[in-house]
Amino acid sequence: MMDTLLSIQNFYFNLHVAGGILPILQNINFAIHKKEILSLVGESGCGKTVCSLAITKLLPDKRSEYQSGKILFHNENLLEADPPEMAHIRGNKISYVFQDPFSSLNPLKKIKEQILEPFLIHVSTNEKEGIEKAKFLMDKVGLSDLSQRLNSYPNQLSGGILQRVCIAMALMCDPELLIADEPTSALDVTVQAQLVDLFHDLREERGMSILFISHDLSLVSSISDRIAVMYAGEIVEEAVVEDIIHHPKHPYTKALLGTIPALHTDNDSVLQTIPGVVPTPDKYPQGCHFSARCSEAMERCEVEKPLDYTDKKMHKTRCFLYEGYHDSN
Repeated sequence: MMDTLLSIQNFYFNLHVAGGILPILQNINFAIHKKEILSLVGESGCGKTVCSLAITKLLPDKRSEYQSGKILFHNENLLEADPPEMAHIRGNKISYVFQDPFSSLNPLKKIKEQILEPFLIHVSTNEKEGIEKAKFLMDKVGLSDLSQRLNSYPNQLSGGILQRVCIAMALMCDPELLIADEPTSALDVTVQAQLVDLFHDLREERGMSILFISHDLSLVSSISDRIAVMYAGEIVEEAVVEDIIHHPKHPYTKALLGTIPALHTDNDSVLQTIPGVVPTPDKYPQGCHFSARCSEAMERCEVEKPLDYTDKKMHKTRCFLYEGYHDSN
């Protein structure tokens, strides 16, 4: 049995807006084990980023409602942690790499100031020691001309270089969990492949767990140990990579896989599309959230919510088609 680092249990999150309350996340359940790479996959608008930000309560305080459930980190519920405790965890025990390095870095500060900040706050006030560590990590993520990079402003560097800077910055405090939110989506295919190799190396060398967020199933299949598929604020399927790719169960997972060109070896085959769009939280269906777009939907799917059903291989599926399996709840 693998050691669990982070466990999200029966988690519900609402957002307060002018028109009322939006049920953004509903009954979220998944865990990340030590030294594991778990990928959270789904279309844009499914709630992946909100889920990742909710882990360390990075969402706007006045509008956020952590309705119920638990987010356990080392068996401590982060939803009950006070502001000083969360400040100690963010950027230290749990670090983030965001999708767009241009917006996540301050354009008015040099790279040196920004990469040193978490180290000086959480580890040591020794700036010389921090610079040495920054150079070591920047070299580790494949950067050269380190002194020049440190004394550059973000607008003087390319997107690929900035993303590597952000990864090095996220590692300055040796986090136990790295949350990478679409870190390769704005990069070309060659740089994407290099960063995927880098994440593998970081896991092996530093014993770090990674939550990798993406909309690209073909990409995460090359980096993950397990995949959790998210749709409209719910986790609809979770299993090891091989089972998700070769033995998908939920109709949404099957539909996602059908849209990947690499899986269509027959040149005459027509690439599939998923009809409709992801519903906004104010229009979530009463029953299964995927029911309006699902080719296998039954009448009950529109009014009843399926539970998580789990087979003997711990392949979880939230779909009535698998109701005969053992109920994990």
